[in-house]
Amino acid sequence: MKKILDFLKTNMLIVKWTIGYFFVLWFILKFIFNFDMFSAHYWWKFFHATLHGFGGLVFGALVYAALPIYIATVLTIYRKKEPIIQIPLLNKISDFIVSLFPKKAEPIIEKEEQEEKIEEKPTNEYPDDLPSELRVPFMRAKNHMSLNGAISVYNKQKTSVQQPQTPEQIMSESNNNIPLPTDFDISDTLETNNNDFIPTFTDINFDEPVVEKLENNTTKYFESKNIEYETYKNFVATEKYLIYEHNDGDFWIMDEDSWFAAGKQMDNPTHELIDIAKQNGLIPVLYLQSQNIMDIESATEQFENDGIRVIKSLEELN
Repeated sequence: MKKILDFLKTNMLIVKWTIGYFFVLWFILKFIFNFDMFSAHYWWKFFHATLHGFGGLVFGALVYAALPIYIATVLTIYRKKEPIIQIPLLNKISDFIVSLFPKKAEPIIEKEEQEEKIEEKPTNEYPDDLPSELRVPFMRAKNHMSLNGAISVYNKQKTSVQQPQTPEQIMSESNNNIPLPTDFDISDTLETNNNDFIPTFTDINFDEPVVEKLENNTTKYFESKNIEYETYKNFVATEKYLIYEHNDGDFWIMDEDSWFAAGKQMDNPTHELIDIAKQNGLIPVLYLQSQNIMDIESATEQFENDGIRVIKSLEELN
């Protein structure tokens, strides 16, 4: 019953049409055919009587067509949400009858809840402590995009475009820098000025690869303590630890896949640090010699959750 009342309250046009429709039908049957549609006695006589003549035909057609016409009009009103016929008198009568029904009290919404719905602050997609020149690299790294595309004006490198030189210009420059010898017998007693330059050639052995030894604060510390170590790429390994040192003083953002600063970007080295440490049975260590890192507490917590020991001083290894 409650569902029916709720439906009628939300569809008052149907209620008004129902009241007006049956009022007009009752008026026609009562004063033209002397039939009271609200009396059960008249309905018993109708179902046991025989209709004759034109008046009986019209009366029977009106009674039998009343219900289908009502259903069709109600469906039309429900779909279009507007009345079929506007009758001011019937509207006043239906409004009076509808006012007799008790209205459902509207829930009182507290003022604080209304203010919260109205004043919804948009979420900031950038961290609060992020400098403006790092917003473009931050969004690119967050969306796993490369920095080779359109770059912010803050991150553009100043490059000078050199025009290709002609052979005459090359020869003139070389003439200004290198003196032309009178012969090809260059002796050690040749007098030269401070601005002169004589090219000399040394033996170059292409069979021996050039190996650049890693040198940072970690290697210097181990050498001062006489601790044996080995280097591989940017990692320093001892008998117990595999250490990666972060010593860049720029402001860095350490994302899951890449680390980047103003005009710099590199792959996250902690993934390779963990893999190499597992292969050799070592403890992965991240040495934060420079701590100019955005949200360093959250970054440190994430590294430690990945199984990396984070230190801020090499003395912590003792």
